[in-house]
Amino acid sequence: MHCRFITGLFLLLVLHVFGEDYERISIGILSVSQPQAIQVITEYGDYQLQVGGETKHTLKAGERISFVRYGKMVQVSIPGKVLGQYKEPRLITKNADGVFRIYVLRPNKNERVYDDDLYVSTTDSELKLVNRVDLEKYVAGVVEAESGKEKTLEFYKVQAIISRTYALSNLRKHWRDGFNLNDQVSSQVYHGKCRWEPQIIVATRITEGKVLVDSEMNLITAAFHSNSGGETIGSESVWSSPLPYLTPRADEFSMVGKHTTWQRTVSKEKWLGYLSDKYKLPIDDPAVLEMAQNYDQPSRDVFFIDPVFKIPLKDIRKDWQLKSTYFNVRPYSSDSLMIDGRGFGHGAGLSQEGAIRMGELGFTYKDILHFYYNDVHIIDLQALDFFRLE
Repeated sequence: MHCRFITGLFLLLVLHVFGEDYERISIGILSVSQPQAIQVITEYGDYQLQVGGETKHTLKAGERISFVRYGKMVQVSIPGKVLGQYKEPRLITKNADGVFRIYVLRPNKNERVYDDDLYVSTTDSELKLVNRVDLEKYVAGVVEAESGKEKTLEFYKVQAIISRTYALSNLRKHWRDGFNLNDQVSSQVYHGKCRWEPQIIVATRITEGKVLVDSEMNLITAAFHSNSGGETIGSESVWSSPLPYLTPRADEFSMVGKHTTWQRTVSKEKWLGYLSDKYKLPIDDPAVLEMAQNYDQPSRDVFFIDPVFKIPLKDIRKDWQLKSTYFNVRPYSSDSLMIDGRGFGHGAGLSQEGAIRMGELGFTYKDILHFYYNDVHIIDLQALDFFRLE
C-alpha cells in the first residue's frame, strides 16, 4: 500500500503539471535562428488562426500564412492581406494528423516540419515559437534527432522510453519561458516531426506511455551519452549527488563504436601553464611535472593525477573541449603531448553506441535498459490511474 500511495502522488504530480491536457507538451523551437519573420505552410489538415480563443482565419492544407515581429506584437498576413497585429496568435488544428512547415525568413534561414499546433508571441528581441505537440509525436521526433536512421527496433524502443521519461521529469525546466522544454541539447534535441525512419514510429507506438522509475516510483534521471569508452561513470562524478541507478559499470558493448577512442595533440607549454595557472599545480616539482605529462587512467578517475590536487577531470574536459574525461596523457614530441581518449560524452547512464550494439546482438529493450540503469522499473503511465483512484 505504501508503494501505491507514492505512485498515486507521482501521477497526481504529472496531472498537475500538465493540466487537463496532460498528453501534450510545449516545446520552444527555433530560437537558435533568432526568428524575426516566418512563413508557415499548412501541409495536412485544416488550421485555424486563433487569438484569445476567437477564430480569425481558417487555412486549408497547402495555404500560407506569415508572422512578423512588429514591436511587441506579431503581424499576421496571408498572401495579399494583413490580418492584423496580435499579442499571441496561435495556429490550431482539430485534425489528429495536422502538420505544418515553418520557413524562417530572417535573419537566419531555417526550415522544419512539425506536428499539431504553433503558438507565436514575442520576446524583447525575436519571435517566440512554441510547438504544442502530442507527447508521443514529440518523443518520436526526439528519437529521430538523437539517434538517426537505420538502427534496430529494440534500440529505438530504448531511446523512446528514455526520451519520454526525460520529458515528463523535466516539464518545469522552462516554465518561466512559457514552455516545458526547448529543442536544443540542453533539453533534448528536437527537429520536429519524425519523417525519415518508420521504425521509430513503430517503436514509439509499442512503448507508448512507458517510463523508467526508481525503487520509490519516482521518474529517474534518464542520463545518456554517445559512448562510455568501456566503462560508465557514477552520477556523482558528473553532477552533485549520487543516484543509485547511475553507478559505474564495465561496458564491453561500447568497445566497437565509432566514438570508442579518440586522440588530441596539445601544446606542452599550454597544458602545463593551464594546470599551473588555474589549479596551482606545482610543476616545479619534478615528480609532479612527470605525472602531469604521463597520466594513465586504466579505469575512470574523477580527479586528474591525484585527488589531493583537486583538479576535476570534468573541468579539464570542458576547458579543453575534449570528448570525454576518460583519457591518458603522454609525451608526443619535444613541445607537444598526446591525449589518448576513450568514449564520447559525460559517461553516466546509457551509452548510445553500446545500446545500439546490444540491439544488434539480439538483446531486448528491457535487457538494455536494465544493463545501464540499476534497479529501475519500466511502468506504463496509464496503469497509474489504478493507484490514483485508490
